Order: sequence, then C-alpha cells, then structure tokens
Amino acid sequence: MEETSKKTNHVTVTVDPLGTVACKPDPLPADGRNIHLKFVLDAAGYVFPQDAAVVVSNPGAEFPEPSRTLPPNGTQATLFDRNTQKGSFKYTVTVQQVATGKLIEYDPTIDNGP
Repeated sequence: MEETSKKTNHVTVTVDPLGTVACKPDPLPADGRNIHLKFVLDAAGYVFPQDAAVVVSNPGAEFPEPSRTLPPNGTQATLFDRNTQKGSFKYTVTVQQVATGKLIEYDPTIDNGP
C-alpha cells in the first residue's frame, strides 16, 4: 500500500539539456478529496522559485491556496487541491536555473476526478 501512495498525486518535473521543461504524468490525475499534489524536480542545476512554482490558471474554489516550495533545497513543491469538482485544470509550473536565475515555464493539466 505504501508504494501506491508514493505515486498518487505525484508529478516528476524534468528539464532536458535544451532547457525544455516536462511533467510526468501529464495530465496529472488527482485522486482523493482535500489532497496535496506533490511536485518533485529531477533536474540538476534547477530549483522551484520560492513563490508561484505551481499556478492554476482558473483555480476557482478547487485550488484555494498558493503552491509552496519546500525546504531545504527547493526541489519539491506542493499544491492543495480540494478535488470536489470534476474537470481539467491548466496550470503553469515554473523552474529556475540556479546559475543564471532564468525562469522557465511549462503548462500541463490536472485532471480532477469524481
């Protein structure tokens, strides 16, 4: 059971050598009510910015809080999802290149289930 919970509501964010961001899975299937979606950055030389690492375009009541970048190294972020309304929600994930401070964005989707 523990293995399943580690993968539920979990996104791996990567950056290729050309600086292209990707999220897996995309779309992210949200499972459960009042959940914290977890974003893990797997890219050397990149971190999530302290503010607005994950921003839902039209959050409505489903995403009432801003995302949080977690200490100590800025490679994990969370986003609270009430998940009471079925539908797809576009979001922007932003990563920051440590050496230059450059911000790079990508726009995947969260799929809230019933």
